[in-house]
This record gives sequence, structure tokens and C-alpha cells, in this order.
Amino acid sequence: MAFVLILVLSFYKLVSGQWQVTGPGKFVQASVGEDAVFSCSLFPETSAEAMEVRFFRNQLHAVVHLYRDEEDWEFMQMPQYRGRTKLVKDSIREGHVSLRLKNITLLDMGLYGCWFSSQIYDEEATWELQVSALGSLPLISIVGYVDGGIQLLCLSSGWFPQPTVKWKGPQGQHLSSDSRANAGGHNMYDVETSIIVQENAGSISCSIHLAELSHEVESKVLIRGEWGEGGGRPLVLAQISSSVTHASSLPHRTSVEVTLDPETAHPQLCVSDLKTVTHRKAPQKVPYSTKRFTRQSVVASQGFQAGKHYWEVDVGQHVGWCVGVCQDDTDRRKDSVTFSPNDGYWVFGLTTEYLYFTFNPHFINLSLETPPTRVGVFLDYEGGNISFFNTNDQSRICILTCQFQGLLRPYIQHVIYEEKNRTPIFICPVSW
Repeated sequence: MAFVLILVLSFYKLVSGQWQVTGPGKFVQASVGEDAVFSCSLFPETSAEAMEVRFFRNQLHAVVHLYRDEEDWEFMQMPQYRGRTKLVKDSIREGHVSLRLKNITLLDMGLYGCWFSSQIYDEEATWELQVSALGSLPLISIVGYVDGGIQLLCLSSGWFPQPTVKWKGPQGQHLSSDSRANAGGHNMYDVETSIIVQENAGSISCSIHLAELSHEVESKVLIRGEWGEGGGRPLVLAQISSSVTHASSLPHRTSVEVTLDPETAHPQLCVSDLKTVTHRKAPQKVPYSTKRFTRQSVVASQGFQAGKHYWEVDVGQHVGWCVGVCQDDTDRRKDSVTFSPNDGYWVFGLTTEYLYFTFNPHFINLSLETPPTRVGVFLDYEGGNISFFNTNDQSRICILTCQFQGLLRPYIQHVIYEEKNRTPIFICPVSW
């Protein structure tokens, strides 16, 4: 009975011109100085071209960006957002828009929303913008001799929220220390930590970790003691090196749901559960569609024209495949196109000659130590790059750079030349 009621309510919404608004999720993360992208969509797909679309802060009247009468009303924006927003309307006829907010500061943290309004109905979605600030590389200095040892001081500034600070020994073991963080200018944290080590301590590192972005910076100092003539105090030799681990090396933070579109699949490719692609010996009888590939390929129902997105494809031991993205408007009826970015493809694959390859824009043969059975794909649209990962050893295989334009869709090609290789390829849950 309850199921019937849900169907009736859903049908009522459809016939009465109502729809739902979906936002970017509960949270959007951004770093100080970078851009944030807020994507909102109507479900089911409904043109928003003639609607009022409003992005707001906390309350509806606090306008971040306003689209009305098919124009952007910049004079309605709050002063702090003027000149900092751009509304991407390429897919507004399908009910999809994205707002790009430039040069994020800590003052931008808080609740945001998007509101769609037609002549008969309106609805909104809300989310929280979380902002982080990545501080400076740690600076290690030698204070002097204290309590029979050597006191080291580590300083770093410009963090938000408050980070975690650790000293590590030569084998990576944690060392106890005295640390404090003070809120400095613009409410960012300055970190100060000190430790006493023994002479000839070897390699000592100071690391600062920001859990929100999986961002870590580390500096090392090498302590060696050499006794001078007459048994004087040891000389301290310091060799400082620094390293940074960025969130961009951790694509699991931006994983997305990817489902395949059967209407785009070549007749010899069978799509089941919207995740799995199986190659058949004979072509299936399928309806004609301009969306369908004439090469043995398929794309996802999802398309991306902003933001960072990560998904994984299980290729198993199959030979003859490639994965990546392609432009939505690429000619799917032509067999003569290559997998080059010049033709709208950014892919990584394995040929039937057991050669791993990519194009940038010409064919590149890749040598891999560990053959991947599962490939991670990380698209950074605004950053202009797409990376491919071998999840077997968590290494990055290659990265392709380009200034993307238009809608990109996840892409799979599945080719069969030997019967023993007739195994499925499928979109799998993210393992990282």
C-alpha cells in the first residue's frame, strides 16, 4: 500500500510540473585561494532556461548569484561575491547548472543553497562549504644544547583548521615533543613545536598533517656529532630537505557513482546492472540511436563539465580494452577516429598485442612493472588533467593535461580477438 502511495505521489509531481533539486552533496571542500564549484540539477530532467535560478548564502535573500529572464543579474549579488562567480549554463535545457566561486577565503565558509523557481513550482537544495588553508613548509632550526641534548624548533604558518604536528625518528617512529598552535592573522593557525634529541641522532623529521584534505608537509634535518680537539662539544651538521603530500594524490576523496548507458553501447556489447559490459559473439538487435557507437564502446549516463571525479574500472586479465573519458559531442558513428585528445578522447588501455598505451596526442607505449587488473580514473576538470592509477600497487600510471571544454563522459572500449579473453569489464566500488 505504501509503495502504491509513493508511485501516486511521484506521478502527481510529474503531471503537475514539479521536480526535485539535487545539489553537490552535504559538503563541498575547497582550499583558500582555489575555486569551488557548486553543481545543481533538476530531477527528472527539466529545462531551467526560463526559470529563476538563485544561489544563496544561509537565506534566500542573500544572493550569491542570480539568473533570471535568461540573464545574470550581477547587481543583485552581495558585494563580497561580485566579480567572483560564473554560472555555467551549457546544460541548462537539461536542468543542469554549475556555479564557480573564485578565490575562496575563510570568510566563505558556511551554508549555501540553490533555488529553482518556475511559474508553478519552486524548490531548493542546500550544502555546507568547508574551507581549509594549507600552511607553509616547516622550518627546522637548532636552538642549542639543553639538558644534555640538542633542542630543535619547527615553525610553520597559515593553517586552517588546526593541524596535527609530529616529530619522527630515523625509522619513522613518533617522538614525544612540546607543541602548540596559535590562531594568527585571518584566524589561521601558526604552529610551533620543539624537541630535544641526542647527539648523532641521525635523520629527524617534523611533519604537519591536515586530515581534512589528507595534506601533509614534512621537513628533515640530519644530526651528526663530531668531537673536536680537547674533547669539546660536538659539531652539529644540519641538512634540511622538505616534501609535500597533496590531496590530489588521493582521488578516493572525490569518488562518484558511474553507471553505463545501454543506449550508447555497440550491438555486440551487453550492459547488465548498468555496471557490467560483456562482449557477445554476435550483435544484438538493438533500437537505432544516434547515441550508439559503431566501434565496440559504451559511455556513462553521467557527464562532467566541472569539479573533480574519481571512479574505478575492473579490467581483470582481459586483453583489448581502454578506459577514460570522451567528449559528449564526439562523432560516435565514425570508426576512423583515434583515441587522441585531438578527436576528443583521453584514455589509457591495453592492446591485443599486450602493449599498454595512451595518446598525448600521439600514440605512447607505456611500460608498467605491475599489470593493472583494476584502473582508477581521476578527472580534474578545472585543473585540466586526467590521471590513471594502478590500484594493485596504488601507483599513478600516467597523467594527461588539457584545457577541457564541454561535457565529458566516462568511456570504455571492450574488444575481443580471442575466446579465452571473453570476460566482462565492469565499473566497481572504489577500493582506495
